[in-house]
Amino acid sequence: KLASIKAECSLIELKTDTGTWICRRLDTRFYAGARLEYTKLNNGVSMPAAGLGVYNIPKRDTQRIAEEALETGCRLIDTAAYYGNEREVGAAVRASGVPRAEIFVTTKICDPCFTENDTLESVKRSMQELGLEYADLMLIHWPAGRPRVMWKTLEKLCRDGIFRAIGVSNFYPGTFSEIAKDAEILPAVNQLEASVLYQQRAMAEYLAPFKTALQAWSPLAEGRHGICSHPLLQAIGARHGKSAAQAALKYLLQLGIAVIPKSSHIERIRENLSLFDFALSAEELSQIRALDTGRSVTGWPGDALSYIP
Repeated sequence: KLASIKAECSLIELKTDTGTWICRRLDTRFYAGARLEYTKLNNGVSMPAAGLGVYNIPKRDTQRIAEEALETGCRLIDTAAYYGNEREVGAAVRASGVPRAEIFVTTKICDPCFTENDTLESVKRSMQELGLEYADLMLIHWPAGRPRVMWKTLEKLCRDGIFRAIGVSNFYPGTFSEIAKDAEILPAVNQLEASVLYQQRAMAEYLAPFKTALQAWSPLAEGRHGICSHPLLQAIGARHGKSAAQAALKYLLQLGIAVIPKSSHIERIRENLSLFDFALSAEELSQIRALDTGRSVTGWPGDALSYIP
């Protein structure tokens, strides 16, 4: 039962008898016959709500897979220096024939930078690997080194047009607050582990005042705990002519969490993007909500990482 609704900028707060939901308005576009929805970030940049993650995809396969994804209508590719395949992602973007302005490229610096120069060198390496004039989103991969120094450097580069947006990854309140307290540009995105088994509702509420989008890595929990064959998810998916995986991804999307599932199979990539032609009911949302364990599935340490503020 809907108790109240409040809208501000791109965020929508829904209060129901099962709790408060922080959602994000989406706009719809069509590419290669595929329907894709976008979320507006806190700096006005539009980011696809679903895309392709390329973690653990071998370098030799990355360009081909990324090109195939773009051909099917995917418009967000997420890479990182740590993944070792930035060069292949950049090559795919250039070879795809898709206008650069249509493609949203995310990468991440992972070096524990302690000075502005360290950060500039790390960014330089990533941009050289990508071979692109700009990245749509640059993230600090995790809170190592001196995140506040790194952030100030990214702010300057963002103002210079090297990035369209900047954000963080794996930052929880203890580390996120260190960035936000004196930021001139607030993080547009915080990329965290999130799935139906680890729903991150508390983090979504924490990030809402900053209008920072939550984006899920491992949104299918790396396939653990039988998530893709879970009876509830299978049943809900079947009602909509979808798979259990699509039901799991749709749940996150309806919570306002963007998703970047990884796959090296074009059929699965296409399936992971086919999420915008159905909607879960309030009852289905409540049923999936009950699957939340409140714990990391991958063992990610959150704020346990050491850093120097």
